[in-house]
Amino acid sequence: MLVDSTFSNLGINLKGNREQQKVKCPNCLRLGKQNYNDPCLSVNVKIGVFNCHKCGWSGKLKKKVESKFNMYKKPQNNKFKPLSEKGREFLNSRGITDQVIDNNKIRSINDNTIVFPYIVKKEIVNYKARGIQRKTFAQSKDAEPVIYNYDNCVNSESIVICEGEIDSLSWEVAGVSFHTSVNMGAPNPNDKSIDKKLECITNCYHVFEQAKYIYIATDEDDNGRNLERELVRRFGAEKCLLVDLKPFKDANEVLVHEGIESLRERLKMALSPKIEGIFSLDDVEESMLDGYFNGQERGTTTYVKQIDHAWTWRNGEVNIWTGYQNEGKSMFLNQLSCLKAYHDSWKFGVFSPENMPMNDYFNDIIEMYIGMSADPYYKNNYMSIKVYRKAMAFVRKHFFLIYPKKDFTLDNIFSRAKFLVKTKGIRSLIIDPYNTVQHKMTKGEREDLYISRFMSELKRFALDYNISIHLVAHQVTPTKDESGRYIKPDVNRIKGGGTFSDKADNVMFIWRPNRALDFSDTSVIFGSQKIKKQKLVGMPQEIHGIHFDVKTQRYMFNNYTPFTQIDEQRSKS
Repeated sequence: MLVDSTFSNLGINLKGNREQQKVKCPNCLRLGKQNYNDPCLSVNVKIGVFNCHKCGWSGKLKKKVESKFNMYKKPQNNKFKPLSEKGREFLNSRGITDQVIDNNKIRSINDNTIVFPYIVKKEIVNYKARGIQRKTFAQSKDAEPVIYNYDNCVNSESIVICEGEIDSLSWEVAGVSFHTSVNMGAPNPNDKSIDKKLECITNCYHVFEQAKYIYIATDEDDNGRNLERELVRRFGAEKCLLVDLKPFKDANEVLVHEGIESLRERLKMALSPKIEGIFSLDDVEESMLDGYFNGQERGTTTYVKQIDHAWTWRNGEVNIWTGYQNEGKSMFLNQLSCLKAYHDSWKFGVFSPENMPMNDYFNDIIEMYIGMSADPYYKNNYMSIKVYRKAMAFVRKHFFLIYPKKDFTLDNIFSRAKFLVKTKGIRSLIIDPYNTVQHKMTKGEREDLYISRFMSELKRFALDYNISIHLVAHQVTPTKDESGRYIKPDVNRIKGGGTFSDKADNVMFIWRPNRALDFSDTSVIFGSQKIKKQKLVGMPQEIHGIHFDVKTQRYMFNNYTPFTQIDEQRSKS
């Protein structure tokens, strides 16, 4: 049937810019079908056709392609010429043989440019152009970001990954066919666009998922080490092997100066990132020296000046957010997450069954982000469809819900979080709240000992994947003081006992001090009661002058919203 609508309005969320896609079916969700999260809906974006293989929902858009949707463009092959003599001489001087050059279909645009084609299923989908006289790089405009040498890696048991095409080809000279490279080089340690630069990994994650071993042979410099850490984080230390190229900068320098046998030997000698459970100073020497010369890793800003004095974001830590039920713990944490996503491009995995259905959670984030309602019931504060879709794009990129079908055990939550670390690069995991996790206490195990074990598992995961973990935990039933107000939340009054605060790195509370006297009073107090690394993260203290603005669904700090910059930027677009 012909449908006078768009994919977005039908609830079909397209992934990337591929012409043919398989995505989740919104109709299966509406019908309550089992395994509705399976990608059972086939979509042809170019002609506007969709068909679900599970529920039978199908149709064709009257307009073939949404105007906002830009397809990946394939390079025009007619602009390529055979590799110039200058180009061949240059590559030969770098140890790349004629056979390897021809095998990889290396071309030229002009005499001073070398073109490395990115081939998928024998078709050129992208290319990298490199200057000969000057080290300049350019890629095909609007082309699909993929890994280099895709076809030889797609079914390989082992993969060697580098940060440049010439390094990648150096391994082929040494007899290694399963070599590849990222398409945009290595991001520097402070690069906030790391996800964009590693989009080729995201688009080709299935290639690395099926591989048994991944040899990481990045450059021996700060950017190379940064890329190495990020790849290990995404692929998992258990399948990664690190190739030592020192004293040379990269694989090509090894080839030029020591030959193919040296490369082969270095591959054989590649080591796991670490031996489980055994460490020496050598494992952290580099980071210790970096901390000595450049300062230790400090918490990064919340983008709320008042809060920064009390607490900041720091990877590898477990944070407890406590308070009485329905006093805004989740909303406060969501606001700080939203600010971090916008300013620093952080991505979040969120396990929050209490905020189901999913529409409600995502709309909560959207309304906070925009400061307006997504419900036509509120006509005086109703955002336009244009603004709503822009907000949807922001939330789609930065927030991912974890909702296992089988059970809510910590293992199941972690397995989904690992996937999101590897495929989306999430920087934080939120578990909201503790009592929605399906706990597995051993027979006769004391609750405090179980909580200690639970918190240790959170800490281990935070350190292994270098993420910030946030656990929402309710206070016990509130009692009133002499004035009739609920007493202030306390680390020792968390349901389950003081073990939470003992094992956590940081403990924060949200408190509506006047709620018991006047429910309409929206004043809020934020407090940090425990900060483990005070020199690096913040100092325990209370922040007053906060209130929740119901209309905008935002917390205000002395009547100021930290979303001001976001609002101003949006008004200009």
